[in-house]
Amino acid sequence: MLNEQVRAPGRPRDVGADTAVLTAALDLVAEAGVDGVSIEQVAKRAGVARTTVYRRYATRDDLVIAALVANEAAVLVTFQIPERPSPADLVATWSAGLSVPRARRLLRRMMPVPRDHPELWAAFREASVDPRDQSVHDLVVRAQERGQLAADADLEMVQALLTGAVAVHLTNYPDDTPAEEIAAYFWRVLRTVGFRVTAPNHDHMRT
Repeated sequence: MLNEQVRAPGRPRDVGADTAVLTAALDLVAEAGVDGVSIEQVAKRAGVARTTVYRRYATRDDLVIAALVANEAAVLVTFQIPERPSPADLVATWSAGLSVPRARRLLRRMMPVPRDHPELWAAFREASVDPRDQSVHDLVVRAQERGQLAADADLEMVQALLTGAVAVHLTNYPDDTPAEEIAAYFWRVLRTVGFRVTAPNHDHMRT
């Protein structure tokens, strides 16, 4: 998990500096990947001293992970995701996230991280990826229990295909694809992998 430093009593931390630091880190990841991020570059772009960054994040990896997690939360802030999401909730959250060009660029930049930065990836998985994967796994299990997936469906493969569909969209569709078109894409994916579901207002959606 992220290394959180204990703050001594004193003047409250500058929220504006917090935002500037995280924004600068995200911009650098989007532009040049994780290798393009350093504490020095982030401080320069954020307009703060290096000590301001180091007081918040002990390492470059801690900073990158915190920035990515904060960005995911910001993208989905308008969504009230249920504790037990449905296929429709999954489509809504994926289409919302993938309709933001900056978020798409960041996700593409993260694709080589498991190979190039395994320690960073392990921490990011724990902070963000594993909980999302577990949520999708639970959704797939519930869908099978409700008869939305065949009783003999290979749930591990279903989840792998859903995850792969995200990567396919990231690498093969324009970054300015509207959320409605992305949603239509994922409804097609769900039906193709065996979900017995119908998109809301399906007749009016592009398929």
